[in-house]
Amino acid sequence: MPSIIYYIEVLLKYRKFILYNILIFAFVSAGISLILPQKFKATAQILPPAEESDLFGALSGISLPKLSRLVKSGSFFAQSTPSDLLAVILQSRTILEKVVLDNDLKRIYKVKKGIEPAIKTLAKATKIKVGEEGVIELTVEAPKPELAANIANSYLFHLDKFLKESNMSRGKNMRVFIEKRLETQKEELRLASESLKAFLERNKLVSLDEETKAIIEAYAQLKSELLKREIQFQITKEVSTEDNPYLLELAREIENFRTELQRIETGTPKSSSGFGAGFAVALKKLPQVAQEYAKRFREFRVQEEIYALLLSQLEQAKILEARDTPTITILDYARIHERRSWPKRKLIVAFACILSFLISTIVSFGKEWMHNIQNNPERYSVLINVIHTIRSDLFSIVCKFKKPRSD
Repeated sequence: MPSIIYYIEVLLKYRKFILYNILIFAFVSAGISLILPQKFKATAQILPPAEESDLFGALSGISLPKLSRLVKSGSFFAQSTPSDLLAVILQSRTILEKVVLDNDLKRIYKVKKGIEPAIKTLAKATKIKVGEEGVIELTVEAPKPELAANIANSYLFHLDKFLKESNMSRGKNMRVFIEKRLETQKEELRLASESLKAFLERNKLVSLDEETKAIIEAYAQLKSELLKREIQFQITKEVSTEDNPYLLELAREIENFRTELQRIETGTPKSSSGFGAGFAVALKKLPQVAQEYAKRFREFRVQEEIYALLLSQLEQAKILEARDTPTITILDYARIHERRSWPKRKLIVAFACILSFLISTIVSFGKEWMHNIQNNPERYSVLINVIHTIRSDLFSIVCKFKKPRSD
C-alpha cells in the first residue's frame, strides 16, 4: 500500500496542473456569479393577535381555499393558533392577487397573459414562518431591494385591510340582525309586563317563596344564555359552512340549554351537561295560582333579561362595525437591504475551487497510475488484455440482444 509520502510526491509532481485547474475554475465561477440574476431579501415580523376569540369569530367562515380545507377537517380550531390562521390568510390567493396588482408584478415577472403565473412566482418567492412564540416572519425575495421591501410591506397592508373589512362585515351583519330582533323584543317585553301587571291587579295577595323565585331567576338566566347562543349561531351560519366546527359547537350548546330549561319546567332528573341549579320543585308542580303567577313572572324576567342582553350585544356590534384600529401588530416592517441574498459569490468561488481541487487530484493520481502501468510491460500487457476481454464481452452481449433482420 503506498505511503503518505507517495501521495505528497504525486501532488507535488502535478502541482501546476492542479493549480491551473483551480485558477480556471475560480475565474469561470466568478464570471458566472457576476452574470447570474441578483436577488434581495426583505423580512417583516408580525406579533401574534392578542384577542384570539375575536379573530377566530371574525374569520371562521371566510371562504379561502386552504382555510376552508382546514376548517372542514374539524381539527383546525383545536390544534391551530391565531398566528397559524394569519399565516394561512397570507398564503391565500386573495392576498397574493392584491399584492401582485399592487406592485405591478406581471410586468416585473414578464408575464404576458393572465395573472396566475405571477401569483405562482410570488408564492415561490415568499416564505412564511411561525415561530415558537407565535411571531410570524414573512420573507420576500425579489430582483431589487426596494421591490422586496415593498412587496413584504404590501402583504402587511392587505392582510390588515382584509381583517378590518372582515370584522366590519361581521359587525354589520350582527348589528342588522340584533336591531331587527330588538324591535320584536320590545313588543314582547311590553306584553309580558302588561300581562304580569294585570294578573297582580286581580290577585293582590299572591306571592312567591324564595325557592320559586330562585327557580325563575335561574330559568331567566338560562333563557338569556340560550338566546345569546342562538344569535351567534344565526350570524355565523350566514357566513360559514354547515360543517364548521364552531357552528357545530354552538348547536350542541343550544341543545344543552334547551334540555336544562325543559328540566326546570318538568322536574326531570339532572342531565349530564352540568347545567342547572338542581331545584326540588318543578314549575309545573306549583299550586295553580302560584304556577300562573310564576309563569307570568318568569316570562317577564326572561323578556327583561333578553332585552338587556340584546342591548349589550347591539353596542358590541356597533363598536365592532365602526372601529378602525389595526387588527395586527407589526413588530418589524420590511426594510431595504443593499446586500444581495443571491448569488453568494464568495461561496460559489470557494465551492468551485474545492471541487476543482478534488477533480484535479483524482485526475493526477489517474495519470500517475497510467504512467506506472505503461512503464511496466507486464502490467501494461495484462491491462490491455483485460480491456480487450471486456470489449469482447460487451460486443457479444450486444450481438446476442440484437434483433434479427426481417427478410
